[in-house]
Amino acid sequence: MNNYTAMEIANYIVWYVNHVLRKRNLTPLKLQKLLYYVQVNHLIHNQGQPLFSDSIQKWQYGPVVPNVYFEFKDNGIGHISEPKSTFSYQMNPDGGFSFEFETFDESRIHNDLAIQNIITNVVDHLIDRDPFQLVNKTHMEHVWLKDQSRILMGEKNIEYTNQELYNYFLVHSDFLRT
Repeated sequence: MNNYTAMEIANYIVWYVNHVLRKRNLTPLKLQKLLYYVQVNHLIHNQGQPLFSDSIQKWQYGPVVPNVYFEFKDNGIGHISEPKSTFSYQMNPDGGFSFEFETFDESRIHNDLAIQNIITNVVDHLIDRDPFQLVNKTHMEHVWLKDQSRILMGEKNIEYTNQELYNYFLVHSDFLRT
């Protein structure tokens, strides 16, 4: 398995859209769907191995990686123009802890050509779609539909499994075209 987090992949998508494609239409809702399809694309091209281990949950508007959602939700329906800094903390020997902020560095992913290609392939194919077209697309997939009633009743923490995504998209490999 790769050593990436969903936040790193999301930040790379944000960087790529703004600095390479120079687009101005990346909303938090669209970012979630792109992140989902990047994971799917990686699963298909790597025999079911995930790109990141963060869970993808089934929400009313389709797939969501919760920690990425909470980082970017303040953008509302607006464009995400910059990657988010991340922070880590560690315990000190005296019982306290310290924080360390890290500015996103795209070179780690940019230099990993296989991962870069998976991400850019998905983004290039889907970036010009309306976010709600992508929501509707995910709502037509059996992996979301099978839990639709539970989702719409407000049940929380319903997760996609990598295995169900792999099995479904192995058969429905045209997911980027429709």
